[in-house]
Amino acid sequence: MSEDANKHGKDEELEDLLKKLVPTPLNFDMLAELNRDQESIALEREMNSAPVRRHRLIPLSFISAILMAGFGYMQFGERIAGSGDASAEAETVATTPVTSPLTKPEYVPVSAHGYLLKTSSAGVIQTEEGPRQRLNFQYEDAYHWHDPASGTNIRFFQPRSEEVIVPLQTD
Repeated sequence: MSEDANKHGKDEELEDLLKKLVPTPLNFDMLAELNRDQESIALEREMNSAPVRRHRLIPLSFISAILMAGFGYMQFGERIAGSGDASAEAETVATTPVTSPLTKPEYVPVSAHGYLLKTSSAGVIQTEEGPRQRLNFQYEDAYHWHDPASGTNIRFFQPRSEEVIVPLQTD
């Protein structure tokens, strides 16, 4: 019991010491810095949570549409102006034989590349000559043609796979 009484006395001494403590006022510079940080955080929250105002998006959308129309006219204006009426165009399309753009002489081949995408082993097989390993390769071939007269580029990609059987060395 004396131990419990002794602990109770120590607690009272600690409480008395704590009651005597008086907080010191904050430094003016520290208080000003805290206020600036609080204001900047509040401003960031307002900016991040502010809803997008539609009245700001309408002029931006309108300007973008005008720019796209102008760009389209610059690129395809000659074709649009020379197209004439739709019935004459329909007749020429009906009478013109359908040919691939790649067979026309104005398309010049620019490049052809094969890219290895994936390799995998299909396991070991037994043959009369001994064990062989089967390997699978997956490629993607890229072809590019260009028409200097119209500036048209044609690119297409074609997947391709190969299977290779490699002899394994045995002792």
